[in-house]
Order: sequence, then C-alpha cells, then structure tokens
Amino acid sequence: MKFKYLLLIVFIALGTQLLSAQHIKLDKKEMAFLASQKKINVVFTYESVLFNADSLTETGFVNYIKGKIESKLNAEEALDWEKRYFNAKDSIYPKIFATALNNRIKDYDYPIEFVVDDNSTYYTMKVQTDWMYFGYDVGIAKQPAKANLKVTFYETSNPENIVSKIDIDRAEGFNVIGNLSFNTEVPLGTSGISSTNWLQEFLKANEDYPKPSLIRMGNMYDKAAVRFGMTLKRVLD
Repeated sequence: MKFKYLLLIVFIALGTQLLSAQHIKLDKKEMAFLASQKKINVVFTYESVLFNADSLTETGFVNYIKGKIESKLNAEEALDWEKRYFNAKDSIYPKIFATALNNRIKDYDYPIEFVVDDNSTYYTMKVQTDWMYFGYDVGIAKQPAKANLKVTFYETSNPENIVSKIDIDRAEGFNVIGNLSFNTEVPLGTSGISSTNWLQEFLKANEDYPKPSLIRMGNMYDKAAVRFGMTLKRVLD
C-alpha cells in the first residue's frame, strides 16, 4: 500500500508541474485593446536564441548538426538541411503560429485576425524565440520539440511603445509529428495566407536521424499558438 501511495504522490507532483508549465500569465487590462482591433501584425525574431541543454548559439548548433549530417550522410544533405532550417524559422514557423492562433480564436466574440508581416496594422505582436530543443524519436523513446517564447505587443509605428509582454515558457509540441491543429487540406482565408501549398511541401520533408526534425519544431509552434489562443479567450470572448 505504501508503494501505491508513493506512486500517487509522484503522479500528482508530475501533474502539478505539467499544469504549471502549461499556464500562460496574461494581464486582462493590458490586453483589453485587442477586442477593438481587426488585425494584428505578426513578426518572428530569434535574437540571441540558444539551443539544447548546453545552450549552443545558433551558429554553433547549425555547424554541429551539419557536421553530424555530413559524417552520417553527405555534404549535400547537410547543406540542404541548413537551407530548410533557415526557411522554416523565417517563413514557415510564423505562418504555422498565425494560422493555428487564428483557427483557435475564430469562434470567439471578437475573432481578430493575426497576419504575418503586415505593417499596415496599428499594433504588432512580436514572437521572440529565446531557446529551442528539437526533441527526438528513436522508436521506444521520444521527446517533443520545446521552446521558450516571449510575446510582445507594441504600436507598429512606434515599437518603443510596448503595450504588453507575455512569456510562453517550456512550450511543447504535439506528440504526433505533422499532426497540426488546423485543416491543411483547404485554402486558408486568414493570416494573409491564401493556401497551404507551403505547408504541404514542408510536411513532405524526410528528416530521419541524424537530421533534427523541422516538422517536430513546427508542431511546437502550432501547440504554443493553440495554448496562447486559449489564454486570449479572457479578452476576446
């Protein structure tokens, strides 16, 4: 019986940690401006981003991965992964985040639209990624991609006028790689994205070991956006 009680305590402790990690703090008064907006600009930045438990710089991480791919496969595969990595973080991940966020809030009373790189909006939401971990899948053991994100709202024409800052710490991706929260089979009418052709090509990538899965990281941005959208319910619904 003592062993059963010990297991129960362990499960409760783990569950408490999980709930704590999933919570996003939001100041309702600071964010009240959102309900009066039609569109919000979305920009992604990776200033001084670090990788893995040993906090590698981006240059160090990319060079390490390229060296691993080249030694296991060849230089061409290494260069191809590097190219797709930079395209994913600069183009694909912002689209996934905005699309998933719009999909999550579309049925709220005030379903504003988050659009990627549209400076015509009054406010901008900057998503700064500070830390990334790509996870792994070795059959009997797997880990989702994880990241720490800092979300900042400011006036588009006056970036120094910051309205609100929100941390999304230890964001984790979905367990099924490529299983996104929004429908990828139909044209999209949000985010300034007319179709999902970019996503279909992205999801076709073969990223078995030794390549870190860019798709797995895409799952992280998708789930982080869903969590953030659930938090925004307090000011949009």
